[in-house]
Amino acid sequence: MKRSKRSFLVKMALLVMVTVGLSSCRRTDVHDALVRAEALMESDPHAARAVLDSLNLQSSIFNFQSRDAALYALLRTQADYKCRVRLTSDSLPLIATSYYGTRRKTQRAALAQYYLGCTYSDMSRDLDAIDAFLRATTLFPDTTNKYYAYSQRDLGKMSLQHERDIEALEAFRHYRFSDICRSDSVNVGWADWYMGKAYLYLEQSEQAEAYLLRVIVNPYLSKELHANARFQLAKLNAYLKENYAKAGEYINSYIAGYKQKENIGAAYHIKADILLHENKLDSAFYYNKKVLAYKQDARAYCETYKSLTELSVTLNQTDSLDVYFQQYMAFADSVNQIRRDKEISDIENNHVVELHDRELAVQRSRLYWTWGILFFFLVFIASIIILLNDRRRKTEKLKYEEALNAIKQRYIAQTVLTSPGGSLPASPPIAVQKERIAIYQKRYESSEWKRYFNKHLSEIKSGMFMPAAEATQFEQYLSDLFVDMLLDMFRDNEGLTDQEAQLCAMMLLGFKANQIAYVCRISADAVYMRRSRLKKRLASIWSDFVFPVSSPKP
Repeated sequence: MKRSKRSFLVKMALLVMVTVGLSSCRRTDVHDALVRAEALMESDPHAARAVLDSLNLQSSIFNFQSRDAALYALLRTQADYKCRVRLTSDSLPLIATSYYGTRRKTQRAALAQYYLGCTYSDMSRDLDAIDAFLRATTLFPDTTNKYYAYSQRDLGKMSLQHERDIEALEAFRHYRFSDICRSDSVNVGWADWYMGKAYLYLEQSEQAEAYLLRVIVNPYLSKELHANARFQLAKLNAYLKENYAKAGEYINSYIAGYKQKENIGAAYHIKADILLHENKLDSAFYYNKKVLAYKQDARAYCETYKSLTELSVTLNQTDSLDVYFQQYMAFADSVNQIRRDKEISDIENNHVVELHDRELAVQRSRLYWTWGILFFFLVFIASIIILLNDRRRKTEKLKYEEALNAIKQRYIAQTVLTSPGGSLPASPPIAVQKERIAIYQKRYESSEWKRYFNKHLSEIKSGMFMPAAEATQFEQYLSDLFVDMLLDMFRDNEGLTDQEAQLCAMMLLGFKANQIAYVCRISADAVYMRRSRLKKRLASIWSDFVFPVSSPKP
């Protein structure tokens, strides 16, 4: 019974190990396939899409590791877009953007936002597309990246559609002067085209004309784009520069080379306006009638019927006057309705933008408050630490002062304060001075100057000098530390200089010759000479105290 139970457990363990191994292999295979698809994406997006199709992950993407799910979502969206498959759902790009985030500048994070914008563009969610493209432009680690240029281009196109002409022009500028436009004549041509349209909508005729002319002379662009540039130049010369002769040349060239005759109504409308300004009324009437044969928007029909109404009266061709007038009024109502709908749409869009901006403002405010509270908390903690350190230093100083006062009190209790003749009292004996020195040394060992000299030990050994300002500060520190003892030394050693007293203080703290030379900014030999002279000048009791017999010779 025990043997069969043990056999069952062994089989179960083997089954678990095999399952885990197969799962691990499957995950490794999935990741390798995704990396292979990513490598193929630029050179052959159809092949990359085939690799992704072979995985058959879309229905079970959430069953895989998050990094593979995010990479698959990004590559699938990218492959479909590159293969001109219309994107109808934002579920995949949202998986990618959620994983890669917006805090770190990485290529995949930027691409995830860019293709989210492409998805929203295909779904006609223009404001969301603009927001995604804007985010993408901030996430590329290198602005020389071609997808950074594409993000600016698509951002400009979306902005141009929504009459945000200045924002569009700024985005097209980034695209026009990107690295990809320096090395690719086709991209240069498209950038010139978009820049020309943006300047045209801003009614800056000279700049618009310059860029559109560059499109015409670019041999790497399609004939259709050349024709469209001539069409825009005809509008520019007719409506902005009022150069009707030149406008006529461009529109005639456009009409002569245009192949899709069913979409040429807009060109006939411009030609009719040009002929009207040239006072060729019969021809203008003729081309206005030709406009009606082609599908146009309500605004174009309204203007055409208005022109036909006016020309019918002028040319005394009143047979269809009532029809033209009625059609004009009908389309005028439609145009007014469209204008009202657009105003409502603009208000709604502005409201959406306002809500979005307000949301961003709330997020920024929350972030500022968080950082502000954290900053004040850190300042508070730092203040507490500084106060505690200051209190500790003051406590230590008070302790040392109390110890010094205790020594002084003991000395006063054991000796007479003044001589009968009123002269100054004798200096405390060396035993008292030794007690003081022990306290001075403890204070020095716990001071910042001890750490300072340890930090600059290499400079001291190499014979360098202490900076003058810091040397002055240290000498003042010694004067404050040895104040009582130095008074006694000056009293007992007539003619003792401040430099000699400082030398005594450093020797009593245990300073070596090279350290004294570092502080006094002199050579070590000069230190030896000063010590020798000082030993002879000091009173015998102080000489034995400062230069004890047991101390090693320099």
